[in-house]
Amino acid sequence: MGRIVVIGAGIVGLSVARAALGRGHSVTVLEQGPIANPQAASYDQHRLIRYQYGAAEGYTRMVSQAFAALQRVWGDLGEDHFENTGTLGIAISPEDDLNRTLSTFRQIGIRHEVLSRQAVERLCPQLMLPEGSWGLFAEPGGPLLASRIIDGLAAWVTGKGGDMRAYCRVAKIDRAAGRVRLEDGTVVEGDLVVVAAGAWLRTLMVDYATIQTHRQAVCYIEPPQEHVDAWSKGPSLTDLGPGDNYALPPVRGTGLKFGTGSHRRPGRPSDGFNWDLMEGAQVIGKFAPFLRGATAYKPLRMQVGYYVKDNTGRFRVDRHGRTIVITNCDGQMFKFGPLLGERILASYEGEQSFSDLARWAAGY
Repeated sequence: MGRIVVIGAGIVGLSVARAALGRGHSVTVLEQGPIANPQAASYDQHRLIRYQYGAAEGYTRMVSQAFAALQRVWGDLGEDHFENTGTLGIAISPEDDLNRTLSTFRQIGIRHEVLSRQAVERLCPQLMLPEGSWGLFAEPGGPLLASRIIDGLAAWVTGKGGDMRAYCRVAKIDRAAGRVRLEDGTVVEGDLVVVAAGAWLRTLMVDYATIQTHRQAVCYIEPPQEHVDAWSKGPSLTDLGPGDNYALPPVRGTGLKFGTGSHRRPGRPSDGFNWDLMEGAQVIGKFAPFLRGATAYKPLRMQVGYYVKDNTGRFRVDRHGRTIVITNCDGQMFKFGPLLGERILASYEGEQSFSDLARWAAGY
């Protein structure tokens, strides 16, 4: 069987390792930090899986495939790390992307429910919405317990004989030969090398030095006491107001988390992972027009991550000789990581052409 070398122990790297071991290959995982790495974009309390994807029909269809792949992961781990809260998008104006999501749902047959403003406020009494607002509810959907998934995958890969090398920095990759040289001079060779280095890719491979990397910080929140139950028992929010705002409810010991695409800014990991609570106030400010008792919401802490993202919004899977590079993943990759890992190994074994794999990953 083949020798698979994986660079990066985030959701994609560990998913590739899992898929490779499941098919009988040997696996070496190279991670520049600890395994699991708290600075990796994959490592947080939760990530959101949802069908709401605007007009992106390919990715909307892919969510069902992602759920099936996650079920296989739960079978391996012996534990389910998903909470089906359902997902609710809220349209405030006719220009909101949720209108395109609704069109996509109807076109490809995704189960959903359209809610009036009054129905949304009954479901989420912590919200107050302007006239003309409406909601789009879908399930399954909700939080994936991200750090628990990463920890579980790392333990599974180790238990199945994967060679997990933490604090292992790569100096050079010979992509044609599938040869990786480490900073200490050690050489690791593979029949397939998969690079899943996230925002660190630009320093690892010279021809990716100009990729766009961004800093994103999400905020963990203390809501007012009178709205704790509403958040705990309510759906995950996928869209709320301008700026790509979303919220994940507290489930299974996690916190309430607010995120907004409008808080993303250019940056790279070398900028550091510092934050302050003023950032949290800025994030809450994006939600404040729609929150009852908004001034009583308190930021507790920020979670900082770095991502590769360009204007296409499409995942890239590139091949160079014996090397596959996965990039442009944004924060959207987590839900698709196990599925992508399986597809990469299926392509490696000839079950799908690489060109078809790349098109599929790009949502076409």
